[in-house]
Amino acid sequence: MKNIFLTCFLFLSIAASAQTNVRAWYAQGQVWIVWQNTMPFPETVGIFKKSSAFTNTTQATLIGRPFQFEYLPGTYFLQTTDPNFTYRIPAPGGGTYQLAPGEGLFVETVLNSGGAYYAVVPWGETTVTAGVNITPNLVQYNYNPVAQPVNCHLQRTEILNSGHKTFWFSMWALGRQDENSGRPDFPVMANAAKNGMPSMFIVSLALNPDTLNGKLMPMTHVFHGGGGVAEQSMANRFPQFNLEPVKGISVAHNDDFPVKTITEDGDTVFTSGRSLWFGWSKNHNPFLAGYAVSQNDTIINYTQRRIMWINDWMVQHFPIDPDRISVMGYSMGSGGATVLAKTFPDKFATACLFNAGFRGAEDPSSIRIVGSKTDNLPTSIKGQNGQTVHIEEVFSLNVPCSDQRDFPIMRVWVGKNDINDRKGWTPEVAAQFRLADSLGRGAQLNSYERPHTYPQLGFHWINDLAPNQQTALDNLATQELYRSNQSFPGFFNHRLETLNNDPGTGILGINNGDGDNWGTWGGHHRWDNGSMIDETGRWEVTAWMEGTATFANDNAPVFALLTDVSIRKPQQFKPAPGQMLEWRVRDIATDQIIQAGQITVRPDGVVVVPQVFVTKETFRKIRIQVYDPSVAVDEPLEKMSNLVVSPNPTTNFIQLTETFDYIQIFDITGHLTQQAKATDMVDVSLLPAGLYFLKTEKGASRFVKQ
Repeated sequence: MKNIFLTCFLFLSIAASAQTNVRAWYAQGQVWIVWQNTMPFPETVGIFKKSSAFTNTTQATLIGRPFQFEYLPGTYFLQTTDPNFTYRIPAPGGGTYQLAPGEGLFVETVLNSGGAYYAVVPWGETTVTAGVNITPNLVQYNYNPVAQPVNCHLQRTEILNSGHKTFWFSMWALGRQDENSGRPDFPVMANAAKNGMPSMFIVSLALNPDTLNGKLMPMTHVFHGGGGVAEQSMANRFPQFNLEPVKGISVAHNDDFPVKTITEDGDTVFTSGRSLWFGWSKNHNPFLAGYAVSQNDTIINYTQRRIMWINDWMVQHFPIDPDRISVMGYSMGSGGATVLAKTFPDKFATACLFNAGFRGAEDPSSIRIVGSKTDNLPTSIKGQNGQTVHIEEVFSLNVPCSDQRDFPIMRVWVGKNDINDRKGWTPEVAAQFRLADSLGRGAQLNSYERPHTYPQLGFHWINDLAPNQQTALDNLATQELYRSNQSFPGFFNHRLETLNNDPGTGILGINNGDGDNWGTWGGHHRWDNGSMIDETGRWEVTAWMEGTATFANDNAPVFALLTDVSIRKPQQFKPAPGQMLEWRVRDIATDQIIQAGQITVRPDGVVVVPQVFVTKETFRKIRIQVYDPSVAVDEPLEKMSNLVVSPNPTTNFIQLTETFDYIQIFDITGHLTQQAKATDMVDVSLLPAGLYFLKTEKGASRFVKQ
């Protein structure tokens, strides 16, 4: 990635050092400063302003210092491979102005009404010459966030080979040292050194968007990895993850943060930089090669602010449903998606995280941006109890980054052959899996054989198949099915169920005796959002394990599992801590109560139903019901079956507590091994040793044959 970036930069340097024909105008909350560059293009230029004309930069105020890659559309040169690409910006009297080749651009976001002269000077020079590199007249600007808000600006449209329409947008950040001094319509998204920093994103539209009768569409944000760019995450790219929107749109973002740095061999170079999809140190100097973050500094979530502002701008300008928004990320992008989902959990329905290491990246470049792991600097993020979250905890799967109790649905995919030193498979990641499974926030944790990148695709969740034939769980279209304002069941404590796969302790590689080569904690569980009940006095959901998926490995490999179930993101069902509740589990087909009990709301307000017996849908779907008896009128327990199997374990016979019309016995794969009619005792002496599931017309249980 960096080599391509530098090649693009060097090409521009020899293509066309004076700045002439400087002019500026106000439009949509910002002042647009344009000038013509002549050879050789300077690495950076200084942008100066003053309320009266001036002849030397020492007489004015520095408002920005863009790199060449920024004042020219470097990211578009790189991602479109079009050397003639130029910015499109609002024209002075309305409409659009297309910059001419070689014209530079800087954008100032205004914080008051007034007027100024603007000058553009190659960095290191101080002379300002009237009629050459300063605006000829005073440029008037207005501060009116309501009537003249800041906007994003369309730069390019493209129809992909797949038929998807794409729209490429740019915006220019407000940078200040006081991160809380932005506009009501436009927050601070950079420190002062990066004021006016451009960023881009690409919108991909579904082939048949779900907008019938004015219906609002879902939206999914996509974050690239450390060596990637936004263009690689458009609708028809990265087939291993199937990023095609089916009902709405995807938004592929770019982690824009140009910096000057020192390579491992000591050369000073300009690089793309990476903000890790979070931000950078408040006092960061992007122009000082080898800059070291002070241990007294703070990491501000500048990039998060940009993403969330773009999110809200999209909702305002496109028919987007604000409650159907999700986020996806690969590698470094998975870290960014993790943090964003935890920081704004009420904004996102799901977060799908590929090759997620759940720890901050640490290399010479990232240390200069966010500090070292040893420093573990404080961030601008506050946790659940108002405490400051430090940079390493920010990237954890489990540390809250807001005052909200519940996270979105977190889907995680990690390869046990992933040797990446920052986002690979390690004991730390395995420990994060185990902690997440114990906390019960509803994370779906998947591990399998893949490495960090994809030289081949023959892995359990992909199997060298076309995108529409691979697992559906990681598809962008799957994320479109969920809502941020709807409750969901958090299935957890899978590591305590002996029938579940186990990822091991984090030892790299497969076939080494450390855990299973592939498997999932929670990934086979399904529920019906459409029939969920979330009321003041009761909560219900229909649940099962996948058994009829087109892709075989999406189907649960075992017949049934015991799991604890937590109620997450309840909208109405919020009983007080310590409140006694009643719960039932019913067979959907017969309405038979097959499990029941009483529970007490935890001190944190979470409701947990223990040890629910969940089976494949080919066997039975269940209805999990929780009632607050002080609010709702409950049903009597007449239909409750007292199904007890004894002895358990057994060697020859099983005895039941009553006579049933039929009895069926299944092995752990769901194969029917034996059946009987109108009896309360079954001879199982011929069954091989193992775990079996018993089903009657009134309920189900399981037993061990020795």
